Amino acid sequence: MKIVLRVDGQEKTYKKDFVEGIVFRKALELNKKIRESGKIGEVETYDEYIDFIVFAFGNQFTSEDAWNGLSVAQIQTEPTRIFTEVLSLGGLATHQADEGEEGNETGK
Repeated sequence: MKIVLRVDGQEKTYKKDFVEGIVFRKALELNKKIRESGKIGEVETYDEYIDFIVFAFGNQFTSEDAWNGLSVAQIQTEPTRIFTEVLSLGGLATHQADEGEEGNETGK
């Protein structure tokens, strides 16, 4: 797993070769919390996603580093990509699979 952040004007790549089971557990907890709250596009949700990726990468960078190091175009896609990657590593296809059980082609 990797993420590229802009730090001090330069791109810096952070890698995590071993993803602990606790990271998967945190992803499951966050997934459940966000689905139950219905706060999908709110500031608090993005804060939680950013905090999650900091945790997932073993605190190699701070949430401030992530907020400042991701472009506006990446602020939604990168946390979602990492979140989905962690859930996939744990055997779940995507975090949206649970949300889409009703009404999508595969979840009918």
